[in-house]
Amino acid sequence: MRKTLTALLFLLATGVAWAIPRPEELSSHVTASKPYGEGSLSWLFITAYDASLWTDAQRWSMNEPFALTLVYRMSFTTDEMVERTLEEMKALYPALTADQLQRHARMLRNAFPPVKAGDRITAMHTPGQPVRFFHNGRMTTSSEDSTFADPFFGIWLSPKTSEPSLRRALLRLPG
Repeated sequence: MRKTLTALLFLLATGVAWAIPRPEELSSHVTASKPYGEGSLSWLFITAYDASLWTDAQRWSMNEPFALTLVYRMSFTTDEMVERTLEEMKALYPALTADQLQRHARMLRNAFPPVKAGDRITAMHTPGQPVRFFHNGRMTTSSEDSTFADPFFGIWLSPKTSEPSLRRALLRLPG
């Protein structure tokens, strides 16, 4: 019992992602049976969510279809998620205009319902098509805005991300 508890505390402390099963919403978008990369967003002993990147490409690229899935380990309101997403997008892409950010905020309010531990949000990207969002397998919205995909997915996948260790895990990069 003591060894099991110690191992669990170690996994929580190191931010190791729990295995995320293949989301059903991937359907034919991505056929991979396992994620390209996985990681967790953690601070000290608190993990906000586990992330997995799904693609059929040999190497991840914005020029190939992919999906990013977040499985939450704690609750967040829509406003909390939209606010944090916009902050991260602005930090990565300071050239985004106030009008673009307002459009993105409106769309994100539809994309992000309040979440609780165990809920899953998946964002699917296919070059030249709208980014589609799913909550627990049900489509919530899509973004037709061509200025959306790069800053949104950049939150996790840009070299300038605020969470470089999560990026390395998702993209299987050396640490």
